[in-house]
Amino acid sequence: MKSDCTVTKAVLHGVYILRSTDEPRLEAELLLAHSLNVSRAWIAAHPEATLTEPTITTYNNCLQLRNDGEPLPYLVGYWEFFSIDYAVDKRALIPRPETEMIVEHALSIADNHPHTHIVDVGTGCGTIAIALATNLPNALLFATDISQDALSLAIVNSTSHGVYNRIEFVQADLLTSMGRFDVICANLPYLTTQETGTLVVGKHEPHIALDGGANGLNIIQQMISTAGTHLNDGGTLLMEIGDSSTRILEMAEFYFGNADCKLLPDLAGRPRMLQVTT
Repeated sequence: MKSDCTVTKAVLHGVYILRSTDEPRLEAELLLAHSLNVSRAWIAAHPEATLTEPTITTYNNCLQLRNDGEPLPYLVGYWEFFSIDYAVDKRALIPRPETEMIVEHALSIADNHPHTHIVDVGTGCGTIAIALATNLPNALLFATDISQDALSLAIVNSTSHGVYNRIEFVQADLLTSMGRFDVICANLPYLTTQETGTLVVGKHEPHIALDGGANGLNIIQQMISTAGTHLNDGGTLLMEIGDSSTRILEMAEFYFGNADCKLLPDLAGRPRMLQVTT
């Protein structure tokens, strides 16, 4: 791009560079807005604004990284989940819209019980716990992660959204040394080790948050086998799952006995969440 490049020309250039992505214009506009430290709305409102050389350099670097496969959220430094923007970086997984199912169901459970005890296991950048804290002002919330790096990012996000004092963050392996809860939310690793090493997601996002072992079920089974001792009577486990839905349901029925165990579909109709109610 030339030194007299305008916003419009920069966006068109980005669209061309990112033409193999699903939404090249959206991504080009987001990366340009990031490079200018402005909103995407500003980009739309100032099509003839001229870019400085440093901005052009930053934008071109972002385009190159994105074209090489770097996830867009890591490049812009934030991503939306449940209508809240979260700071994201390589310390934790990028929030996915399918995980919003857990928040929606936890809210429906807690709405009639203002002092519900809830824990978000494997909190990552804090999405589930923070979304619940902003919508349930009287709930008692905990968030655990085995990764101190992920917890530090979650704390940053909880502070920026004004709910740090509402959530107790604990470094723990799942629910080790934790008490009992009315609702346990969990989005845990469920890819196989092979998938983690070969899929695009494994090239950029932390393996500790993806790798579920040889069959993808190691951590899922550990969670299901121990969750019952951490649920109050009438409590509920909500867990995001991958492709092994039938085996996961069988596990839940084995470990929870007479509890109500069921799989809930995502918007595409695929089993996406295990719900167990004791």
